[in-house]
Amino acid sequence: MKSKLFLTVLLLAAITTIGVIWWHRQPQPAKIDKAAKAELKRISKLPIKAQSLAGVKGIWVGIRIFGEEGKSAGLTEEQLKEDVESKFRLAGIKVNSKKESSASKDRAFFGVTIYTVDDYESPAIAWSVDIEFAQRVKLLRSPFTTLVGSTWGSHSLGTCPKRELPDLVQTGAIKDAVDRFINDYLIANPKK
Repeated sequence: MKSKLFLTVLLLAAITTIGVIWWHRQPQPAKIDKAAKAELKRISKLPIKAQSLAGVKGIWVGIRIFGEEGKSAGLTEEQLKEDVESKFRLAGIKVNSKKESSASKDRAFFGVTIYTVDDYESPAIAWSVDIEFAQRVKLLRSPFTTLVGSTWGSHSLGTCPKRELPDLVQTGAIKDAVDRFINDYLIANPKK
């Protein structure tokens, strides 16, 4: 009888110990001071697209052009990259190299992807500009799972005469989206 009681108590102690160890290995809520609470409250009141930009320290810019029509019309990845990076620097946003971004905690990336298709029976060219800001994110349902996800984006498409493509894309679609991004970034990261 005493041995059964002893084994029962021992089993309960083992189960309790395992439960306590498991509970302590789970992510615990961080202790938040008053300043951090105030900052979280400020961020929660921002427009939804701006919220994910709060605290971003630097951004790598990548440009891709798909479709020979865009390149033959005068669009170049190098020039577009210079234009976007220049606007970021003028706004006070740190521009990272690809290596710096890969080594950073958030891996912030601003990507511009341009697609062009030429309708050979028409003088018009179809284009699409997809812009995304991606960074490392965590899943709420699985806080140990991190991945890189898009948290801000803009998409434009249209048709135009081939000769108008560079101006329309550079000074229209891309410039407008970059200006909106900079505005959201500066709202989320006010100068102190």
